[in-house]
Amino acid sequence: MAHFDLPTVITYSGLMACVMGLILLFLEKSYPAYVKGVSLWATGALIASLAVFSRVWLRSFVPDSVAIGAQNVCLMSTAVFFLGGVCKFFEQPLSRRQIAVLIGVAAVAMAVFASYHGGAVHRRLFARIYLIALYGSLVWVIRRQPQTLATRLMAALVGTLVVLLTARMVVGYLDPSGDGVDSHEWLQTVYAVGFSSTDVLIPIVAILLITEKVRSAMETLAMRDSLTGVLTRRALFELGESEFAGCRRRGAKLSAMMLDLDHFKEINDTYGHHVGDQVIKDFAERAQNILRRPFLMGRYGGEEFVVLLPDVSFAEVATVAERIRDARSPDPDLPEYHVSIGIATLQPDTESVSALIQKADQGLYRAKQLGRNRVEMAMA
Repeated sequence: MAHFDLPTVITYSGLMACVMGLILLFLEKSYPAYVKGVSLWATGALIASLAVFSRVWLRSFVPDSVAIGAQNVCLMSTAVFFLGGVCKFFEQPLSRRQIAVLIGVAAVAMAVFASYHGGAVHRRLFARIYLIALYGSLVWVIRRQPQTLATRLMAALVGTLVVLLTARMVVGYLDPSGDGVDSHEWLQTVYAVGFSSTDVLIPIVAILLITEKVRSAMETLAMRDSLTGVLTRRALFELGESEFAGCRRRGAKLSAMMLDLDHFKEINDTYGHHVGDQVIKDFAERAQNILRRPFLMGRYGGEEFVVLLPDVSFAEVATVAERIRDARSPDPDLPEYHVSIGIATLQPDTESVSALIQKADQGLYRAKQLGRNRVEMAMA
């Protein structure tokens, strides 16, 4: 079996991590609205290249213990920045002070262990325990997220790194001469392949995580109305058909409400479209606050909204509709407005969610015919 030179392999993997870090930095600039914390990942990957620099170049100018200590600080800083980036990415951010304290502890410890004879073993032991703690925390953060392909791969890779670090810590402590590596060629091979693979694969999987998050954000934008945050008409019908089929299968109740703001054109003509948009947004928010979950609410078009309420009795639906009609905006700067509401319930002959919504629209038409600002049930 070929003899793997661990420092050389780590050098190449560090340079590869540096390249991946630059790619991550580019991705964050490309998707600043959806991706947070990637600059910390990129910083960690770039610092990994400094570990190579300290290992190879500093030894020509400073004692070996100082060069190795600097390398360890870089490796621990890489882990700190990557942990900070992942926490921010998943919206559980570490503060700058916490990151600075973690790096400061690593630097102080390396300086202390380099200052007395026989400190090399303690330095290695501390560095590996520190890295195990940081990467273990990273696994814990990732495992708490919704499990996707990318999160599972990332947890597996970082978990593998924790296992490798633990093995090297134990072997290095039991056989301090040569750090337990020089006397065991097979360990040299395992470490070289294991550490270099994780150094390169972790940034690659990080790119996959970013791709998943951007795709999810784009899908959410496609399903949500940009002004009100409720479902778009297309998303309402897609999810509504699924809910309709489920209620049919279970023999459960399903009701639809069609809501329309009365005389909305007059509001636009009198106060302007900007105020009209604020009225629509205000109404959508207060309606959602009143509605009983689970429900689906979508913007049907203009100032019209549709609400689907599964597993709710007609009496409850009527009560909720009256509460929405009676509610007043808490914003004193908005003009007073009223709403007409039509209701329809699922019948044995109802063929689709579209047919149910059309029935609710008939109820809305009756409400407008009878004077507006009222709730009416669709005629059978």
